[in-house]
Amino acid sequence: MTFAAALLGLTMGQSLGPDYYPMNSRTIKLPIEYKKDRKTIRQVVLYVARNGENTWYQEGLVTPDKDAFVYIAKDDGIYWFKMQIEDLKGNKDPTDLTRDPPDLKMVIDTTAPVIRVTNAKRTGDELVVEWVIDDKFPNDAETKVHFRATSNPNAYWQEVTLPATSRTGVKFPSGVSDGVTVKISAVDVAGNKAEITREFPAGNAASTSLKEPPAITYPIPGSNVGTGVGVITPPPPVNIIPPGPGPVEPIKQPDPVVPGFPGPSIKPFNPNPPAPDNTALLPNYSPLAGGPKPLETVDPRTTHTRPANSSTTPVGAWSGAPPVVELTRAQAINYPRFDLGFDLEQRGPSGISRVDLWVTRDDGRSWRKWSQHDGKGSAVRVSLDAKENEQLEGGYGFRLVPVSGAGLSEREPVAGDAPEMRIVLDVSPPQIDLYAPVSDPNALDTLIIQWKATDRNFGDDPITLEWGDSPTGPWKPVATTGTDPVVQATAVNAPIARRLANTGQYGWRVPAGVPARVYLKATARDAAGNVKEIVTREPILVDLTKPRAKINGIVPPVTPRP
Repeated sequence: MTFAAALLGLTMGQSLGPDYYPMNSRTIKLPIEYKKDRKTIRQVVLYVARNGENTWYQEGLVTPDKDAFVYIAKDDGIYWFKMQIEDLKGNKDPTDLTRDPPDLKMVIDTTAPVIRVTNAKRTGDELVVEWVIDDKFPNDAETKVHFRATSNPNAYWQEVTLPATSRTGVKFPSGVSDGVTVKISAVDVAGNKAEITREFPAGNAASTSLKEPPAITYPIPGSNVGTGVGVITPPPPVNIIPPGPGPVEPIKQPDPVVPGFPGPSIKPFNPNPPAPDNTALLPNYSPLAGGPKPLETVDPRTTHTRPANSSTTPVGAWSGAPPVVELTRAQAINYPRFDLGFDLEQRGPSGISRVDLWVTRDDGRSWRKWSQHDGKGSAVRVSLDAKENEQLEGGYGFRLVPVSGAGLSEREPVAGDAPEMRIVLDVSPPQIDLYAPVSDPNALDTLIIQWKATDRNFGDDPITLEWGDSPTGPWKPVATTGTDPVVQATAVNAPIARRLANTGQYGWRVPAGVPARVYLKATARDAAGNVKEIVTREPILVDLTKPRAKINGIVPPVTPRP
C-alpha cells in the first residue's frame, strides 16, 4: 500500500532489536514526510497502541500544513505509532489500522535503574559483591564494577572484569590491605544511568549485612541518573514481549542491533504495575529465606478478628498526564454518588431544557454521554455506580453541555478536549502489614518498626504508628509532632501522633516507662479517605536489650563473727 505520508525515521539512537527505538524522554517529536500533494489532504491523524497489542487509540490530529506531531507519553513502556491520512473526500489511508505493521515502534524509558546490593563480604584482600538491577529495560552488558582505596578518594578507579556468565556478582582480589570502596554502575537501553558505592573495612572484617537501615535514592527529575542501595530479590525475567493480535509481527529477539543489549532480558510492559514493594527496606530481610513474615494482626474496627493480610487488595487507580491536553489536578474521593455544581455563564430567553453530563475515562481521548438532567438548580446528580460501568474505580473527567429551550448548545466534547474537572474514585482501603521490630545497632534505646503498605492513591505521609498496653488501647503515638521525640510513657497529656511517609520503617526511640511487651497499631490512609487499621494479635517484645556484665574483681570472703 502506498501511503500519502509517513513518519520519518528518528535520529534518537540505535534500534532495540530489529525495529525498536529506545527513548529516554516522554516528549517526542514525530516528523511527517508527505508523499502526495498536501492540497489533497484534509487532516493527518496519529494513532498509538500500547503493550504490543494491536489496539489503536487516536492521540493527535494535525492539518497538512504541519510537519510533525508532538506526542507526550504519560508513562514509560512500549509504544507503537501509526498515521492515517484523510483526503478532502473523506477517504482514509490506511482504512484498517490493524492489518499492517506499525509505522514506528518505540521503547520509552525515563527511569534510571535501581541497584541493590544483596551480598558483600571481604576476606583479606579478596572481595565478594553481588547485586541486582531493577529496571524495565536493562542493558546488562553495560554493568561495570570499579574499586579504589577508601583512604584516597582522588585515586584512579580500577575496573573489575566481570564473569562472562554473570553480570550480577564478582569475586576479585583488590590488592589493598586498607579499606576499599567498590562502585557499581548500570545503564539501561535508553541510556539512563545509576551507580552506588559500597565500602569494605580493612583487614578480614566482613560486611554481609547493612550497618543501618538501607535507603533508596531515586533519580533526580530530569537527570535520568539514579542510585540505590539495599537488598531485594527480583522476580524472574520474562523472555519476550507478547506480540499483538492479528498480522502484526512480534518483536524479534535474535541479533539485536544495539551492541551488547541482551534481548531476552526485556520485560513486558504491565499496564497495572504493582505498588512499590518496600519489603526490601526491612533490615532483617533475607533474600535466601524469602523475607520476613508479617506479624499476625487484627482489624480493631471489625466485630471479629482475622489476619490483616486477608483484606482486599486495592484495585488499580488511574493517574498520569495526557499526550495532547493539559489537565487540572484530579481530586481523590471514595464515594460514587455526588452532586456536581455548575454556574450558567449565559442563557437565552428560551431558558435551559436540559444539561448533558459527558464523561471521559482516558483524559479526553474519548467521550461518552453519561446522563441527562433537567437543568433545574445549580447542580447535577452524578452516579458512577451504574450497572453498565464495569470498572468503578479509576479516573473520571467531566464536562457539562447545557441545551437551551430552542435546542441549541455548544458542541459536544470530542477526542482531544480536556475535561473541566477530574476525580479519581477509590473505594478500596490500603493494604498494610506489620513486621517484628528489630533493635538499632547504632542506638541501644531505638527500635526499628517495620511495615509494608500498598495503595494506588497514597497521599503524603499516609502512615500512623501507635502503641498501647492492651489491644483496645488507649493508644500512644510512636512518632509525635513535638520537637522532642522522647516522651514519658506515663505522661498525662499524650502528644499528637505524627503521620509518616511510607518508607517501610521508622526508628522508635522507646520512652522511659514503656512495658517490655506492648501492642502495636498501624494505620494507613489514602488520598481518597479510605483507612485501614491493624493491631498486633499478641503483644510484641520491645525490650531487645541483651544483658551484659563485666567482672570487677574477686570479692573477699566474709569473715564470720566470733
